[in-house]
This record gives sequence, C-alpha cells and structure tokens, in this order.
Amino acid sequence: MSLSRRNSAKIILLLLIFLVFLSVPVWIYFDNQLKQCRSQNNLPQKTSTQPPNTSEDKSILEQVMERGKLNCGVYGNLPGFSHVSKIDMTQGNFEEQKQENTSGFDVDICKAIAAAIFDNSEAVKYEYLSSEGRFKSKVDVLSRNTTWTVERDISYKDKDIEFGPIVFYDGQGILVRKNSEVASLNDLNDQTICVKKGTTSEENLVDEMKKRELRFEIKSLQSQNEVYKLYKQGECQAVTSDKSQLAGILKAQDNPNEHTILSETLSKEPLAPAVIDSDQQWVEIVRWVVFALIEAEELGINQNNLEEMKDSKDPKIRRFLGLEKQEKNIGSLLGLEPDYTQRIIRHVGNYGEIYDRHFGPNYSTPIERGLNKLWNKGGLIYSPPFR
Repeated sequence: MSLSRRNSAKIILLLLIFLVFLSVPVWIYFDNQLKQCRSQNNLPQKTSTQPPNTSEDKSILEQVMERGKLNCGVYGNLPGFSHVSKIDMTQGNFEEQKQENTSGFDVDICKAIAAAIFDNSEAVKYEYLSSEGRFKSKVDVLSRNTTWTVERDISYKDKDIEFGPIVFYDGQGILVRKNSEVASLNDLNDQTICVKKGTTSEENLVDEMKKRELRFEIKSLQSQNEVYKLYKQGECQAVTSDKSQLAGILKAQDNPNEHTILSETLSKEPLAPAVIDSDQQWVEIVRWVVFALIEAEELGINQNNLEEMKDSKDPKIRRFLGLEKQEKNIGSLLGLEPDYTQRIIRHVGNYGEIYDRHFGPNYSTPIERGLNKLWNKGGLIYSPPFR
C-alpha cells in the first residue's frame, strides 16, 4: 500500500473514532430528554420494573391512615413511662390483653398522635423494644424514654433518625441501699455497679470512671430484669440509670424504703420521641402534636374545659383550636384535620395532665416536675407559637 493510501486510511479511522465519541453524549442527551418527557406526561419508564403504588411510594401518613393504626415503639417494662399491667393468663388472648393494658407517659405521646389522625387515641399498635433493638425497628414513631444525643441525631448505624421535641428533661442517677452509707459515686470505688447494656447510662458511667480516676466493676446486662435481679441478690452495690427510671423501679422493690436515689446527677438526659427513616411531613406531624400538648397547657386548655374554651374570643385560642376561618389552618398545613388539637386534648389532655397522670401526686412514686415545668413556671418545657 502506498504512503498516501496509508495516510488516507488513518484519517478515515480517526474520523470514525471521533464520530463514535461524539455520538455518545448526543445519545445520552436524547435519552434523558425522553425520560423527562415520559415523567412529565406520566408515561411509564421503559426500564421500570417496580410495580406502581407500592407502600414505598406513599407518605408515612398515608400508610398509617390506610393501616388504620399507628405503630408505636415503647419499652413496656418501665413504670411511669410504659408499662404493661398484670395479664389474666386464664383469659387467653395474651397479646390482645397486653396491647389493651399498656399505659404510661410515653404511651400517651403515641395516643396523642393517633388522636390527631384518627380522632381515636386507641388506634395504636405497640411494639415492645429493647434498648439495642429500638433503632432497628420499622415503627412509625419511637416513644421509648430515648435520650437525644448528637451521634443518634446525625448518624446512627446507617439510620436516618429525626428527634421530636424534648418531652422529659432527665438526668442519670444512682440507686443504692440506705444502709450502704454511699453518698456519691466516689464512695463506690472498688465496688460493682450494674447498668443496662446499650444505653447512654453505660457510656456515661465509663466516662465518669475515667474522669474521676476511680476503679469499679461495671456489669453491663442485656435486660432491666437482670440488672435488678443482681442488685437484689447483692451482686451489685448500686444501679445507675435515668433518675425517672430509678424512681419507677424503686417502687417495684420489695422494701422500697430500704433504698434511695442519690441526689448526685451524672449527666443530662433529654428524652424525646423519634422517627426513623421517615419523611418530612411525618416529622412535622410528630413535632407539632407534641407542641400542641405543651401549648394547650400554657393556654389553660384541658380535657375538662375544652368545650367551654371553644367559645373563647382570644385569637390565640381560636387559632390553636382550628376555629378561625382561614384558607390554610395549622391542621391542613400538616395534612391533618383543622380540629386536630381538639382531638388531642379531648382524648389525652394537655402535657400537664399527662405528666400528673403518670408522675404526679397520685403516682405511687411521684416525680417533681422540676425542669419539666412550663417555661413560664420556671421549667424548660416550651412550644413555638401556633401561628
């Protein structure tokens, strides 16, 4: 082959390669335009294999309403927060009895959400979750005496967790026997402390040991029953957990007067409901249901005077109760009915009523409200404006 022919062949080959590379972005461009056109005209994508209208395509609110029940994650073994009362084993229907006899502060948060959606606070199915299993569950809302921490909020084992408003300001305490002469954590040096595994209490205890240069044995146990069993047997000289939990457990002891919760507080424990892998609308619903409980107490609206308060001329009260005639009320902005706050108060009451029901003077081990008073009563409980 002559030199001129060789050069001509090379030029043709280079030209073909150039045309191939040029055609790729052009093909990609027109393919994207075709997909966009199909999407805008609600036409099926050519490569789609996913069936239409799957549950993944629906919002959490739509799924809950379709199901007819709110799936709520609670503990179920912590008096005051969530507790299953005694079951009559002779009656059968154990699971049904368990669901019907679950009560507590955390439970009422779930009931408030169900009331807002269904006008029925009993439209809830409870899932009883361990400390380690609570973030693995597929519940609609987690209301399980859970501490809001930065690690859980930002990233927790590949889970997208959103916390609602703080519903209980707590702190970590220590339970000991009165005759032990223990007055602080320092007095437990070289002794054994039991704690539940997978909790912030366990992490805080390790931090305090390093900080104070103490030496004590930490027994981390899987269940609360194991913790208090070893304490009762004398294998642990102390138990550490949130003070509210210790107060609930204290009353369950055979001789509660023989034990005491030390005044020392080891940590901040802000407890809040949470949603896992959720959508923004659902996060806002949980958030503004909790705020509604708080705002109702601040406005002086409770279960007993709700009907009377509906005749109020106060714009704040009328707006809060969804009585003002306006194109977009608070309920509709959330995807709920205009009277969603009325439903909450009618079925479960306001924040103060819930607190008194489970921790008030009539509770067997009352817990002073302290930081859990309203902001205008010296506490930290606070709601943004409803407007």
